[in-house]
Amino acid sequence: MTTRFTPRRIVRALRRRVRRLLHPEPPAPPDELQIYRGYTQADLAVFEPFDIRPAPTPGFVTDFHGGRTRTSLLWDSARPLDGTVLPRPIPADYHAETIEWVGTLRSVLEARGGYAAMEVGAGMGPWLVAAGVAARLRGLSPIRLAGIEADPARFAAMRQNLADNGFDPDAQMLIEGAAGATAGIAHWPVREDARNDAGMRPVRDGVADDAAYYEGDVGRAMEVKVHALGPLLAREPRWDLLHIDIQGGEGELCAGVIDAMSKHVRRLVVATHSRVLDGAVMATMRAARWRLEAEKPTRFIPQDDIASLERMATHDGTQVWRNPRL
Repeated sequence: MTTRFTPRRIVRALRRRVRRLLHPEPPAPPDELQIYRGYTQADLAVFEPFDIRPAPTPGFVTDFHGGRTRTSLLWDSARPLDGTVLPRPIPADYHAETIEWVGTLRSVLEARGGYAAMEVGAGMGPWLVAAGVAARLRGLSPIRLAGIEADPARFAAMRQNLADNGFDPDAQMLIEGAAGATAGIAHWPVREDARNDAGMRPVRDGVADDAAYYEGDVGRAMEVKVHALGPLLAREPRWDLLHIDIQGGEGELCAGVIDAMSKHVRRLVVATHSRVLDGAVMATMRAARWRLEAEKPTRFIPQDDIASLERMATHDGTQVWRNPRL
């Protein structure tokens, strides 16, 4: 149908144009133009049931909900937090941004009966502790925690961290090794000070991206077992939370175990380390009909002399996905 521009329509259009010129819409506040939070104001309601404001404990940094971390396990720059109680992590705390907390706490709020969480690339298990403590506050039982970490020092720190928060590490599923879509063997760089040297990933034979991540110089390395993630997920009928942070293999891992995740995982919180990984994970999860609840892209500084995109990242990205089948 052809629109007829009658004199009356032309006059009305001119009047609208004049009103817009005389009374323009106010520009968005500068922070809204420049800051992408990855969460909405409504999302912050998830903190309310858990904000108990515990007493401080010397030798530990304590979260707003009572989870605590032994400061001797933390990197040097975090040690001044000793004996403090942190407020709600908005827009962040010393190790994570709000979006990761929102996804984690939402998994606890939606859990019924017991609660199960798995952290892949767990380090000292911060999200096992955060989720486990929150589940305990809600009275969920039993609480089942699983952590996969290849670095021996960080694996020991995870056991200590769980014990410090009232979870018997011997009663949880803790695996010293790497995780992959398939089982195998890889090499893990040995670092003398793992506490201050984070960001390691396994090096697999013939995988160019792994070598590029270390700029071709892995240094001294030890052999580690790569555990197939799918069979580990099958050990529980439902995982309320799966948290993945493996410094660059997230896209490959999610694509390789998407069927197992769709069958056993209710919510995924995944850290990403390049814009390529942002898109790869998003493509896999959307194709499997998961629902994206929140996301924040990787931030990076382009550097022509660095071969690895993951090495250019200054802040991890985060995606929170909900499985509508569970």
